Amino acid sequence: MGLYRTAKLASLIITSILLVWMLSPTTIVPPTAPVEAITIYVTDYGWHSRLVLPSRNGILIQYAYGDWNYFALNQQDLINGLAALFLPTQGTLGRRTFSNTAQFEQIMERENASILSLKVGQAHVTRLLKLLDKRFNRHLETRIENSQTGLTFVQDNQDYTLLHNSNHELAAWLQDLDCQIHGLIIWANFRVKTKPKTQSPKPPFASALVSPPDIAATSPGRCDQRFLE
Repeated sequence: MGLYRTAKLASLIITSILLVWMLSPTTIVPPTAPVEAITIYVTDYGWHSRLVLPSRNGILIQYAYGDWNYFALNQQDLINGLAALFLPTQGTLGRRTFSNTAQFEQIMERENASILSLKVGQAHVTRLLKLLDKRFNRHLETRIENSQTGLTFVQDNQDYTLLHNSNHELAAWLQDLDCQIHGLIIWANFRVKTKPKTQSPKPPFASALVSPPDIAATSPGRCDQRFLE
């Protein structure tokens, strides 16, 4: 009886640890001092996420990855859902553009998508955009327009699997932008963590001075700024 209780307790502890691990957010750590820093966005739709990159002409370009039947063709029945989860299926790359940040935020609000923003180097953004554009144009003959998502889809060479879904693809793109990714990647549960800034040493007499408490000023906005300090 004692052995049975010990085994049961151990299984409960292991299950609890696994659940906490799976439900914990995946942390994005942007580069600390990017050259020619520029703001990029991660859009969180609950189960999957997308990347939004600014082009040099001011247009924002959103890229998304997913299963061809389920995501691009809207064949979201049980059979296609199970196939996307448990079998390697045809992958797809989706793309759409926004004329400016205001339009982007307005559409994200209408689609009930959360927005994470972070800064990376301009050269990394330019290089990734070229790679994604080249990848998108590789199978341009398969292009379809999806009125539900607003995305234009093409078939992709990368198979879609449970271990390589839209969030895994997003993590790979962020790493190409010189970001670090920490945590288990399953669904869209990302947070942005900025590295603490180093403070200059205080003069010896500073400890004798009493400073007023810091008050962090906040301003309302559409972006969901989820930062872990």
